Amino acid sequence: MINHSIYGGPVQLSGNRVEIEVTNDDIKGESPRALLKAISTDGAVAGGPFIDSRPWLPLVPAVAGSGKSIFDFSEYLDAPTKYNFTHPYGEPIAIKHPLRAFDIDILAGASYIDNVLASETFGKKIELWQDVAAAVSIRILKGGMSQDRQAQYNEAATNFYQDFIQANKFLTHRPNFQRISYMQPVRLWYLLPETEPVTRSLVVEYTAADDSVVPLTFEITLDPDGLYEFVLDPAKLGLPADAKQFAVFQFDGETQIGERRTFIIDSKHYENNTFLFFANSLAGIDDVWFTGAIKLLINSEGETGIQQLDRNATTRDRSVIETSSTGSRKWSIFPGNRLNVAEIEALQDFIYSRFRWLVWDGRVIPVNLERGEFELTNTMRDLVINDELEFVLVEGHSNNHF
Repeated sequence: MINHSIYGGPVQLSGNRVEIEVTNDDIKGESPRALLKAISTDGAVAGGPFIDSRPWLPLVPAVAGSGKSIFDFSEYLDAPTKYNFTHPYGEPIAIKHPLRAFDIDILAGASYIDNVLASETFGKKIELWQDVAAAVSIRILKGGMSQDRQAQYNEAATNFYQDFIQANKFLTHRPNFQRISYMQPVRLWYLLPETEPVTRSLVVEYTAADDSVVPLTFEITLDPDGLYEFVLDPAKLGLPADAKQFAVFQFDGETQIGERRTFIIDSKHYENNTFLFFANSLAGIDDVWFTGAIKLLINSEGETGIQQLDRNATTRDRSVIETSSTGSRKWSIFPGNRLNVAEIEALQDFIYSRFRWLVWDGRVIPVNLERGEFELTNTMRDLVINDELEFVLVEGHSNNHF
């Protein structure tokens, strides 16, 4: 009998190994191999079905006629995706992004060359597959964990699925009690672990200037077939400008679901306020607020050619001409000295990310980070201040001038 099991649970990150173990207690024939088939059920992963094969390995302890094989399908399932998010905010508070998660069905099988002389299929390759009804569905989120975090999960006998999805956590590594601006675009992302739609209350409790706590309740319906973006800008929520903080959590009837996140509203005046979005390692899109100096530059390139001037040339004509001229805007941004240690360390996701967006003049512009060494903290002196940590962001477009 052929069976299979998925290490790490039914929801995993595309940037890490997606391992599936196939077992068989009836291995026979010549050149026997284990088979695995992955089928995209939502069309988010182009191509397929994806089929791979591996030799059988002995069980521990060994059992005659039985074996196992371990597959890693991550290379097939790490498909490109469109990073959609909301800016500026609109009316909805919970927005579904159905194509930010890939749904895959997994089937196991076995193959061998029939070596029974009396068999009608002698000498032919035989393939046996599990019945389609035995397919196991997995969901692949666009993200990945560091090797260190995977080792931590392994030692704790847990995984990303148990830690974040089953525990109903928001998909972010941003610290709790993070300080934000009243005008900041604030986002939290969530994936429903249930297999059927649910209706819940998203509760926002804010602390007013007089220390009274005021609850706001938003009814939301969540489907299991997508990621949800919770749009939590203080201005969008209608919080008073002098509110001190707010907490957000989900309620199902009288039961709190998952974690409670608290944001501290920093009411100090800062000359510079720069907001960015970036795709984090858990398939969400985080926001970040910098208050340091900012410089706008132009990164330009071009090519020149030579032309021979004739006797009719004037002082306005040139013999060296630019045959091409391209350029990209470049922003040199300093985070500022308001960040605490936890907020600075959380910038690791921002640095590792391959997708970032700058909010500039109220619009979102894709930007790329110039790579280098970034000194986040240093116990030899005070926290990183305005002129010690710099992020250089280059516009994600090459602009032509004709």
